[in-house]
Amino acid sequence: MLLLAIALSLPFVQTQIGRIATNSLNKQFGTHITVDKVAITIFGSVKLKGVLIMDHHNDTLISANRLQTNLLSFKNVANSRLEFGEIKADALNVHMKTYKGEDNSSLDVFVKSFDNGKPGSGKFRLKSGKVYVENGRFRLTNENTNTPKALDFQKLNGELKDFYIKGSDISADIQKLSLLDHRGLFVKNLKAQFSYTLTNIKLEELELVTAESALKGDVTLTYTREKMRDFLNQVEFDFKVDRANVSSNELNYFYDEFGDNQKFYLSTTLKGPLNNFILYNLKLLDAQQSEIIGTVNFRNLFDKTGPGFYMNGDFDRITSNYLHLRDIMPRILGKSLPPVLENLGMVNLTGNVVLTKTDLTTNLYMGSELGEATTNLSIKDFNNPDIATYTGTIDTDRLNLGKLFDQKGLKSTTAHLEVEGRGFNKQSLNTIVKGDIKQMVFNGYNYKKVDIDGRMKWPYFKGVVNSNDENLRMSFNGLVDMSKKTKEYDFHAAVDYADLALLKLVKNDTISIFKGDFNFKAKGNNLDDLAGKLEVTQLSYQNSYGNYFFEDFQLESVFDKDAVRTITINSPDIIEGRIRGKFYTKEIPDLVENALGSLYANYSPNKIKPGQFLNFHFNIYDKIVGILLPGVSISKDTHLKGRINGDEGIFKLDFDSPNIEAFKDVFYNINLDVDNRNPLYNAYVNVDSMRVKRYKISDFELINITQNDTLHVRTKFKGGNKNQDFFNLNLYHTIDEENKSVVGLKKSEVNFKEYMWYLNEDDTRDNKLVFNKKLTDFTIDKIALSHKNQKVELAGVMKDSTYKDLRLSFKDVDLHKVTPSIDSLDFGGKLNGQVSFKQQKNIYEPSAKINIDTLSLNNHKLGDLSLDVVGNESLRQFKVNTSIVKDYKETFFTVGTLDVVEGQTQMDLDATFSDFDLEPLEIFLKSIFPDIRGQVSGRATIAGPAKEPKIDGRLYVKNGGLKVGYLNTDYNFEQNAVVDITEHTLYFRDMELTDTKFNTKAILRGHINHTYFKDWKLALDLQALDNVLVLDTEDSEGVLFYGRAFISGKASISGPTSALVIKANAKSEKGTNIKIPIANVNESSDGDVAYIHYYSPEEKNNLNNGTYVKTKTFNGIEMDFDFDVTPDATIDIIIDKDSGHSLSAQGYGTLLLKINTLGKFDMNGDFSVTKGKYFFKYGGIFDKTFTARPGGTIVWDGDPTRARINIEAVYTTWANPSVLLENPAYNRKIQINVVTLLTGNIMNFDPEFNIEFPNVNSVMKADLDYRLSDPNNRKTQALGLLTTGSFISPSSVNAYGALTETASGMFSNLFKEDNSKINVDFRYNGAERNPYADTYSTLGLTLNSQINDRITINGQLGVPVGGVNESVIAGNVEVQLRLNDDGSLKARVFNRENDINFLGEGIGYTQGVGISYSVGFNTFSELWKKIFSPEVKKPGDDNNSNDIPDSEMSPEYIQFINDRDKNKKKTNVEEKEPERVPDPYGM
Repeated sequence: MLLLAIALSLPFVQTQIGRIATNSLNKQFGTHITVDKVAITIFGSVKLKGVLIMDHHNDTLISANRLQTNLLSFKNVANSRLEFGEIKADALNVHMKTYKGEDNSSLDVFVKSFDNGKPGSGKFRLKSGKVYVENGRFRLTNENTNTPKALDFQKLNGELKDFYIKGSDISADIQKLSLLDHRGLFVKNLKAQFSYTLTNIKLEELELVTAESALKGDVTLTYTREKMRDFLNQVEFDFKVDRANVSSNELNYFYDEFGDNQKFYLSTTLKGPLNNFILYNLKLLDAQQSEIIGTVNFRNLFDKTGPGFYMNGDFDRITSNYLHLRDIMPRILGKSLPPVLENLGMVNLTGNVVLTKTDLTTNLYMGSELGEATTNLSIKDFNNPDIATYTGTIDTDRLNLGKLFDQKGLKSTTAHLEVEGRGFNKQSLNTIVKGDIKQMVFNGYNYKKVDIDGRMKWPYFKGVVNSNDENLRMSFNGLVDMSKKTKEYDFHAAVDYADLALLKLVKNDTISIFKGDFNFKAKGNNLDDLAGKLEVTQLSYQNSYGNYFFEDFQLESVFDKDAVRTITINSPDIIEGRIRGKFYTKEIPDLVENALGSLYANYSPNKIKPGQFLNFHFNIYDKIVGILLPGVSISKDTHLKGRINGDEGIFKLDFDSPNIEAFKDVFYNINLDVDNRNPLYNAYVNVDSMRVKRYKISDFELINITQNDTLHVRTKFKGGNKNQDFFNLNLYHTIDEENKSVVGLKKSEVNFKEYMWYLNEDDTRDNKLVFNKKLTDFTIDKIALSHKNQKVELAGVMKDSTYKDLRLSFKDVDLHKVTPSIDSLDFGGKLNGQVSFKQQKNIYEPSAKINIDTLSLNNHKLGDLSLDVVGNESLRQFKVNTSIVKDYKETFFTVGTLDVVEGQTQMDLDATFSDFDLEPLEIFLKSIFPDIRGQVSGRATIAGPAKEPKIDGRLYVKNGGLKVGYLNTDYNFEQNAVVDITEHTLYFRDMELTDTKFNTKAILRGHINHTYFKDWKLALDLQALDNVLVLDTEDSEGVLFYGRAFISGKASISGPTSALVIKANAKSEKGTNIKIPIANVNESSDGDVAYIHYYSPEEKNNLNNGTYVKTKTFNGIEMDFDFDVTPDATIDIIIDKDSGHSLSAQGYGTLLLKINTLGKFDMNGDFSVTKGKYFFKYGGIFDKTFTARPGGTIVWDGDPTRARINIEAVYTTWANPSVLLENPAYNRKIQINVVTLLTGNIMNFDPEFNIEFPNVNSVMKADLDYRLSDPNNRKTQALGLLTTGSFISPSSVNAYGALTETASGMFSNLFKEDNSKINVDFRYNGAERNPYADTYSTLGLTLNSQINDRITINGQLGVPVGGVNESVIAGNVEVQLRLNDDGSLKARVFNRENDINFLGEGIGYTQGVGISYSVGFNTFSELWKKIFSPEVKKPGDDNNSNDIPDSEMSPEYIQFINDRDKNKKKTNVEEKEPERVPDPYGM
């Protein structure tokens, strides 16, 4: 046994056994299997080399260089069941071939051989857990089909799982597989559940990856043996593509009709044979975002000899454009798309399309960039425009037909058209069109309601066109036949109404209404042979100058037997007269030139047809001129007549008109007389006067005469509004021996701006222009304009388009003398330099070197300007070098190029500023900023088209500042402030401003726009850093408000400089004092009548015609202030400026002020008084100062003079109450408060009075209140206290009370200073003459002092004068100490007098010390936090969010800013004002 085992393990033994086994199989089953070598291990592993299985035609069925496997069951081999573990095949080659005339493939025949010789038993099985293939090949061939080679996969490498052959069925789990298709496509990996039967092939869960594509889906091929013979037409595909991205390059391996390098993303289900398949639920997207969604049936794609291509698509959406759609579709479709579709841009299509090689049927909706359309058309031979036939309907919705068919003027069209005809071009067009045009934009007008019914056969139209457009109501019925040798016209057109202005046919007038009825019947091919008659009836016309009604007239052209033509017009409203002669319209200018040229002996006449002449005589009426030239009118006695004879060289013309007005330019008494045969003069022109824009000319005369072949012309006239300028020009014209024209200047005078200039001052023979007849060669011989030592000279030569040498020079020319004043601009400086231009064929040498010494603009000296420009040889680039030097320093420099590209000048310049003065900007912004100062440094680039260049730059402003005129505030810019500039904008990037008076600061940001230094518009925002001064004005006549305002918050200045808007949304700060003089506001309000606008006759006419023309616009400044008022601000309402009657208050409130410089002043808001004074002054009788009590209000609802006031004010005085008490024992003055309640309208309030006794005991107070309970008595006593300083009784008189109080007030004012920390008041209270007691006068002083932020002292002292004891000093004093920073914890020490009741009680004092703590809270928890958990301010919180980052600054300024910040004072720490101790007197 051992020897047997050893023998069986030997390779040659195993090979021999294998051959015996294969021979046995071949003999048993009739197969042809050979194996070169066999190696079998005891573990069941089998290695085969040189495996070959031949089919029943002795052709290779299966072959392999090497097979390695392990046989799981030797027993089952005998039962035709081959079970293997793993199979590894090298160079495996499988060829399934169906031979001609057979139904079964070679593999089917081989498998059937193992069915025990009994067909149909199906016992053969082959299984393998895994199959590895390396460098394999698989072929599928059917010789019964048109294309025998169905599949040929080479370079097969992969791994199959669960490989199973059951009879003729094959299945496998393809784990991975790469292959090369015989068409050239390389599959990098293929995964699928594969199965093959006699009726279908399936690839389920298919994943396919190639070099440029990827696909996931399921594929099923269903067939029978008979159908496989016609694979393209009979084999049914069911291919579900879940997701795929496909390259057109790889599609072309199978169907070479796609463009290159296209990428498609799609999902669909393909069903049917390849020559008649349907793509269901197609969703296709390409890399250009083109999209196709729908169901499409394709036929005959792979049939090159059949009926041809066919497509039937039901599209839910197609989104693409012409170029992309052409690339997406197969070439056979893309070539069929009309190129005109490219103009549609991106389109969205929905509907059905049936397309073949020659025919197109559509029921389609299209939405495109040009509009929408719905078509229901059937077109045969659509790709041949000469024979194409069509029928159907077209509906368009705002479709731009002009862009679609490249027809200028035609745009959006909405129409319904029924068409039937033939041909798509002019030569073949023959169609019947019927339909209605709902709207059509043509030449800028939208025509509506147009019907058409007729036949178009280019160039022939016969039919009817009706327009019911609101601006064109007309009908056309007739024939226009341009197909005959002599064109024929025979039509009737009735224009019921045509607004030619709205139809955009007339553009120089806003009103142009035309009506009329026309019958035209004529024959002819051009204006020279047209003969016929035009009859015009019921003609009328209206423009903005009037209505014109014309009588019926005829225009007739006839030829007699000698071919002499007569054109006659007989309209007494338009023109009357005739032209008779033989002439050709185009040669009339040459006729005139030859007649004039006959004056010169050496003139060479133009070649014209002989025998031409014409005589004409017309009376021209104003109506026709007003219609043809709106804005031009002539007087009725205007005549034109003349005679031209080409053979005899006769030209006569006579024109005269008393008056001609053209576009507001007026010419009076014009006479023109031309006669080339007149020996005295050839032409004479005389105009009494001319008024043209911005200039007046009078006594204009021009006369010429020909002498010795020279035409001498002399003209003189006066100019200027006051005839201060005059012109005396002498010219001549002749023809030299070379038949060239010579136009020369003799000494001529031009007096301009009171300066005398001369043309050819030395009267030399140069100063002339010589040119040939073709106007191609010109020689300029030193034409000079001079004034004293100033001169401008022009000289040069031009020869056709190949040679030029021109020079323009300036010598000491004063700009002021030659430049007109433009928009209040006045230029100054001395101009020197030269501009030259040379050309030699294609080589150009342009250059300019200009110097202006002391260039100035409105007396602002800019410096010395130099400009150098040099062009290159191709005249396509110019190098520019410009500089301005002031005080030996270059302040401006520009260098760069000007390039000419496609006829456009492109700029590329760099501008550098170095301490360039900003002062000239005042010229443009002086109405807003009367003072602009500073110097700028920086750079800017100027690039782009010269008409609209792009500017980008950054400037740094040094010593800059400006003054806001209306607010009377002046600000300095921070040093090296940044300003960014563009072509139309100046940008301010968080610029710090400091007012020059109080050094308050703010941040300025925003921009200023302009249009080439015109039409300035501001958009500036101001953000206060702490507080900033925004108003500092004084009282003046008619001012609405004035004073000084400091704010924290934001303000803005915006709008054009002619209608500026100033807005503020801010809070008032310390130092604010706004004064509103009510009397001035009243005057402004009463002056509204000055702003009543009366309509002019032109405006009335416009209103009657329903035309509105804006004639009045607001110019000035509009202010819109939204203020949160705090007690830091004082508002003074001045009721009577002369007497000083006014109210001054501090408090809280929100005020909205709307003011403009035309007198508008609206004021809205509430103001709650915390402190204030009411200065009650009237007629020299009353001069008292009341102290306002906190809690009063002032409410404004628009008109400042109608404010509602509700304020309680107190006037404190000292008086003896014994008169009221009727008790002579009381002999001392007590403090008395006279209280007035100010309510009602601020201009007309009725005060109510009350009297209070603050320092008496309750018993005495009750007694006094009882005695004053009567309102009349209380008012009398109050007025008595105000006028006399004492209570009134029948026998008490104190005439000096008011006088002494006034005098003491004036004396106190001598010691007062605004914002002083120590205020002293002196008071003198005179003695009263009282029937019940003797009183004494008192001299006293009141002290109010704020020592520092924490200590305040208030007090009063008094010394009796003229009494019994003058040594007693009485008074009160209080010292208040703030113990913490926020002032909530305070200590007080005081000394005050006791209340005094009756005689004998004496004077006593009370002293005291106290501590108080105040805190505001809304909830108990908030109170707890404020007392026990106060917030601690973190270091660094004082950073200002408006600080400018260093990145915004140029590097050269960073160190400067760092140094500056070291010395900069901290402005962010809030300085809180110490709380003052209340004044005992309420002051």
